[in-house]
Amino acid sequence: MRPGTLLRLHALQKLIAAQIHADAVVLDIGSYDGALSGKLKQLMPDLDITLLDIDEAGLELARQKGLKTVNASALEMPLANNSADIVLCLDLIEHIADDNILIKQISRVLKKQGKLILTTPDLNGVTFPFMSNQQNEAINRQWGHLRPGYSLQQLRQLLENNDIIIEKNSRYFNLLTRLVYRFCYIPGPTLPARDMWYKLATRLEPYFKFKAQEHIIIGRKI
Repeated sequence: MRPGTLLRLHALQKLIAAQIHADAVVLDIGSYDGALSGKLKQLMPDLDITLLDIDEAGLELARQKGLKTVNASALEMPLANNSADIVLCLDLIEHIADDNILIKQISRVLKKQGKLILTTPDLNGVTFPFMSNQQNEAINRQWGHLRPGYSLQQLRQLLENNDIIIEKNSRYFNLLTRLVYRFCYIPGPTLPARDMWYKLATRLEPYFKFKAQEHIIIGRKI
């Protein structure tokens, strides 16, 4: 499993499951192969989960997990208004040039009182210990981030402009996990048994928030 996917799985799986009722209609946008949604489907087999992405290779992997798929852009979702109970938008918005159109589309497909679960880096992006600002900026660009991230106030304003209010906010990708990631997956000297160390660190994500740098937003459409 890719390092970022494993991180989100351990940080968010229980939190997301707590927001979803057993027969919910869930839309997962831009998550490639739907690894986290596949786990949710295993926990709650009656969930109606659709993965929307532009990458057909990822969608094929998602179908193998029992997920429905739509090959389309999140900026032009071919889905009915008020059709989803839950929208997952996990580490996607920082890759989108017109973030307002993305949120407008999410709001359109959400039912009234439906929930948006959104993650994105903090205003200054993700940084790693023992690396310069230039190195960290280069990593964020390599990941395809069009902007470093958002402040909580920026997210609040963007969502409220599209009829979504923030009910809860938290964080993930804490200092320990970023330190382990730094010495496991960034070029240079790496830890022996790196996958084991990283997996152990990510398992602490739901409980250890110290200097975490990614927002977890739970919004509700009004």
